[in-house]
Amino acid sequence: MRTNGTLQYEIVTGGGVDKYGEPIAPKTSWSEPIRCSIHANTDTRRGRYEDGLFRQASFVVMIERNAHRDIDVIADIKRVRLMRGRESLGEYFVLSVVPAESVGRVQIDV
Repeated sequence: MRTNGTLQYEIVTGGGVDKYGEPIAPKTSWSEPIRCSIHANTDTRRGRYEDGLFRQASFVVMIERNAHRDIDVIADIKRVRLMRGRESLGEYFVLSVVPAESVGRVQIDV
């Protein structure tokens, strides 16, 4: 598969409540970059708010099933960071993760 970018997924650890019932904030970190193929479904910078513009985008990301040692974690990810070439595409919530068993890939829609 030809790749044009990288994907990193968010790893959340800890959290919960302490012995007094006070909430403990979870710690977040990012995985190592995984080579992937990124294609835009929609990508527009026409979003506006009072102080400026923002990007509205959705992407289809394909990764090889053996691209990462913890591939079983991929089905449970909630948030990803995408880079295409040298351009940061941003951080997105995962909409769906679909394994394509016949071709040995995983499709992630964000």
